[in-house]
Amino acid sequence: MVLVAFIVARLGGGRLPYFVFYLSLLLWAGAWLYVRRVAGRVTGSVTVDRRSLEVGDEIPVKLRLENESLLPVSWVEVEDDTPAHLLASDRPRLGTTLPWVGTCIVHLTLTARRRGKCRVGPFRVRIRDWLGLFVREVVVASKAPVTIYPRVHPIDELPVPLAQPFGPVRTQERAFEDPSNPADIRRYVPGDNPRHIHWRTSARMGTLMVRQHELNATTQLILFPDFNREANVDGCEAGGGSTADTAAEIAASLAALGVRRRMETGLFCVGQTRFAVSPGKGERVFLEIMEALAQVDATGDVLLEQVLQAEAGHLGERATLVAITPRLTPGLADRLVALRARHRVTLILLDAPTFAPPGLARRQIRRSDPGLVDLLARRGVWVYVVPAGADLRRLDALRVRVGEGVGPWQPLARPQATS
Repeated sequence: MVLVAFIVARLGGGRLPYFVFYLSLLLWAGAWLYVRRVAGRVTGSVTVDRRSLEVGDEIPVKLRLENESLLPVSWVEVEDDTPAHLLASDRPRLGTTLPWVGTCIVHLTLTARRRGKCRVGPFRVRIRDWLGLFVREVVVASKAPVTIYPRVHPIDELPVPLAQPFGPVRTQERAFEDPSNPADIRRYVPGDNPRHIHWRTSARMGTLMVRQHELNATTQLILFPDFNREANVDGCEAGGGSTADTAAEIAASLAALGVRRRMETGLFCVGQTRFAVSPGKGERVFLEIMEALAQVDATGDVLLEQVLQAEAGHLGERATLVAITPRLTPGLADRLVALRARHRVTLILLDAPTFAPPGLARRQIRRSDPGLVDLLARRGVWVYVVPAGADLRRLDALRVRVGEGVGPWQPLARPQATS
C-alpha cells in the first residue's frame, strides 16, 4: 500500500497524493511499532486442575493472558496445539482482546479421546495490529504432562477362573470353607463336621446346630495384553476402532477388579519396550498397571506366545493367566494349551475385522480360525470373543462354551470331493 502511494505521488505530483503517501507510511510504521511493542509485553500461563484422567473424562484448562503494556490489544487470536488425537478441545481457535495493563482469562475444556501421555498446549497467541498488516506470535506452554489412562469398566462378575481354593472371593467352585466368614447356622445332618457344631445355639434350640461358612477362593491374576504391531488393528481415524486401546481397557478393568477382590494382580506386555508389573495387591500395583497401559504403544515386534513363554516361567503355580489379543495362531494355541498344565488360562480374543473401518480394509483382515477357538474351549481354556463396541461390563456373557464356535463367525465349509 505504501509503495503504491509513493508511485502515484511521484508520477502525479500534487499535495493530495503526497499526503496519502505520508499518511500510509505513518500508519504502516505505527502498526509495525505497535505490534512489536505490545507483543513483547504479553505473557501467559496455563493452569491444569488434573494431571491424570481416563478416556472420556473432561479436564478444565485455564489460560491466563497478561498485557503489561500501556496500549490495549485490539485483536488476539489463540490457537490450541494440544494433540487432538489424545485431547480434543472444545475451542481449538478463538479470538479475544486484551485491555491495557490488564488480564484476560480463557477457559477451555479438553476431552480425553485416547490413552497416552502428553502436555497441554502449546497455545499460540497471535497479536495483530488494527489494520491486520503485522502479526507477532507468543507461545504459551504448560510444564506438567497429563496422563490419560484407559477407561475402566465396572465388571460385576468375575470372568476369570479361580485357581487357589482359599481366599476372599465367594464362589460355587471347589474351595475351602473360610472359618472367618460364617454364612448361616442350620440344623445338623449326618456327615457334618462335629467341630462346626454351635453348642450355645444347640442348647437354646434343643437340637444340634452347625455353623455354615462361605466357600471362598482366590487366584494370582496375571494379564498379558498383546501390543504386537502386526496383530493389532487401528481404524480410529477412518471410523473404526483400535484393538490395542480395547485390550488396554480390558486389562485395566480386570486389574481394577482383581485389586478390588484383593487378588495379587500383575501385568506383562511388550510394545516399544518391555513393561512388567510384578504381582501384588493394593492401589500401588493398580497405579503401576495403569501407568504401563497408558504408555505402551502397539509397536512391538515380539509375538504374544513368546511373551508368555518368557514370563510364565517366573510365576508361581496355579496362577490365572489372561491373554488379550486380536490374533489367534496355532503357535499361540499350542502355548496356551501347554500352560494349562500349571496354570488356569483365559483367552480374550478381539474380533479384529470389526475394528477395521468399513469397506475394503475390513474385508482384507482375516478372522481367527474358529476351529482353534473350539479346540481351546475343549481343552479347558476359558475363551471370550469381544467384537468392537461390545459392553465390556458384561464380559462374562461373551464367553464361548464348548461346541459353540465363535459367536457370529461361521465355520468354513469343506469342499465337496469330486470324482
